[in-house]
Amino acid sequence: MMYTWLYIFFLLMAGNIALQLVPFSMYFEAVILINLAILGGSYLIFRRDYFSDLRANMLFMTGLTVINILTDLGIMSYIMSWIAFGALFVWSMAGGGRSR
Repeated sequence: MMYTWLYIFFLLMAGNIALQLVPFSMYFEAVILINLAILGGSYLIFRRDYFSDLRANMLFMTGLTVINILTDLGIMSYIMSWIAFGALFVWSMAGGGRSR
């Protein structure tokens, strides 16, 4: 599957658009449900790609999902979310989560 991360990007964009359409009274539940749906969809996309490491990619996506939930709910500031994303990215590039 050559376009795995492109599909993940489109999935993230669709989730962001869906989150913008939700009324404020259901925002908390929508943030949780939409982000978990994105995580589940990314699992299904990664599972179809035989050449990528499912464990490492899912650990990265889980970290990204947690950062996104905390930022959307206002628990984490945007600057802290960028710092957390940078740390997650460096950890991933350094081999974190890869199967030996």
